[in-house]
Amino acid sequence: MSLKYAGPKPLISAHGVEFDLNKEDKYIYLSIVAELILALDHEYIDDQKYTYMTAKKPLDCDYVLEMIRKYDPSLDQEIENRRKIEEDEIAEELRRAHENKVLCEEEKEVLVKNIELMRSYLITRSLNKTVYYSGIASLAHIIKRGHIDRIIAPMFPKFNHVFHSIQGGLLKLHPPIDSCIDIYEHDGHLSVELAILFKK
Repeated sequence: MSLKYAGPKPLISAHGVEFDLNKEDKYIYLSIVAELILALDHEYIDDQKYTYMTAKKPLDCDYVLEMIRKYDPSLDQEIENRRKIEEDEIAEELRRAHENKVLCEEEKEVLVKNIELMRSYLITRSLNKTVYYSGIASLAHIIKRGHIDRIIAPMFPKFNHVFHSIQGGLLKLHPPIDSCIDIYEHDGHLSVELAILFKK
């Protein structure tokens, strides 16, 4: 498997395919997830602050996939499981389209063709999502292991999105770890901070 961008969530109907621009492909966040792993996975000295300069352009897709695979040895199996689930969901959508009692035959045919047209797109999006959440789970474990109490980044929407996902990943740990996100201005620049609230 190789990672590639698909696009926003498609809304498939008998009248065409539209895209929900609010539901972006997780692919666009994968480089940030990989850079956070690079920035955070190291030994820590108490009360020491660490700074990491991000790359000027997104990391290479193959490099990102290999890195996340290194932290999640079961990733390839998770990808195959997700592919099967997505194929089953597409098959179910096709079955429902064929059995639709509201649409005329021509509309049914268009709907079926639209679903088939978007098959590869839907699968790519779901696999990107699987890799993304695997990386998020790895970040949650790195944060817990390193007892990292705060991460600060420039207030870009992509960082904000990834920080919210990390919050979800921390809550899935056993025991769950609370965190909060704060946006503030410092020296004329907006920053986003993820504060991890370890129990004392």
